[in-house]
Parts: sequence; C-alpha cells; structure tokens
Amino acid sequence: MLDKFKSLLSDNKDVKEEEFEASQLAVASLMVTTALHDGEFDEIEKDEILKLLGNFYNLDSEKLNRLFEASYELVDNANDIHQFTSKINSLLTDDEKIMIIEMIWKIVIADGRIDDYENALVRKISGLLYIDDFKVGEIKKKLSQ
Repeated sequence: MLDKFKSLLSDNKDVKEEEFEASQLAVASLMVTTALHDGEFDEIEKDEILKLLGNFYNLDSEKLNRLFEASYELVDNANDIHQFTSKINSLLTDDEKIMIIEMIWKIVIADGRIDDYENALVRKISGLLYIDDFKVGEIKKKLSQ
C-alpha cells in the first residue's frame, strides 16, 4: 500500500511531490475521502475542505485548489485509506492528528447530517490514527452542539 502511495506521488512528481508535503496530500486525501463517503459530494463540503486546509496549512487559494485537485486524484486512484493514515502517523504528532479528526468531523457535519456510513468512517480513521474513541466522541459532541 505504501508503495502504491509513493508511486501515485511520483507519477505527478512536478505537481504533487515537489509542491506539497506528503502529510498535506495525506490529510487532504482523507478529507476528500470523507466528503465522498456518503455518495453526495457538494460545494458545501468542498468549501469546508478548502477552508480547513487553508487554516491548517496557511495556504493561498490557488495552492489550496491545486492541493484539492491533487488529493482528489489520489483518492480516485487509492485502494483504501491506510496509505493516507500510515503517512500521517509517521509524520504528524498526536495533537495534529486530533486536529485532523476535528476537521474530518466538520466535513461530515457540513452538509447538516451525519449518516451511519460517515460515522463508521470517522471511527475507522480515528482507530487507524490511534485516537481514543472517547476523545473522538468528545470532539463529535462539541461540534454537534
């Protein structure tokens, strides 16, 4: 899986690997995966992803759009989310991973509803990022109020 992630990055080396850090691509790809998961990807979710990535990485709108497009392509060619979560685990701190879970919940909530598939996906991502279920529940409760 990791080899596939590396090959996907190297396929478009000039756009992706040199312009974006591997962690940026992995985080953005998880966000896109989350937005696509319920089968309804709309502008509200896209705008939320761009806003969250812009704040998290302090990127301008042009670079944000390129990151979004690059991550969308990665997700389209990915077999599963393990390649993204393993990259995040190797590059980011626990506090950063908790912020990612918070951002993922914000994407789920952006369309005004949380379906069971999205809830299960967040639990899966949280588990793969080694974030405690209790902490994930606290984040969801805080954001759902």
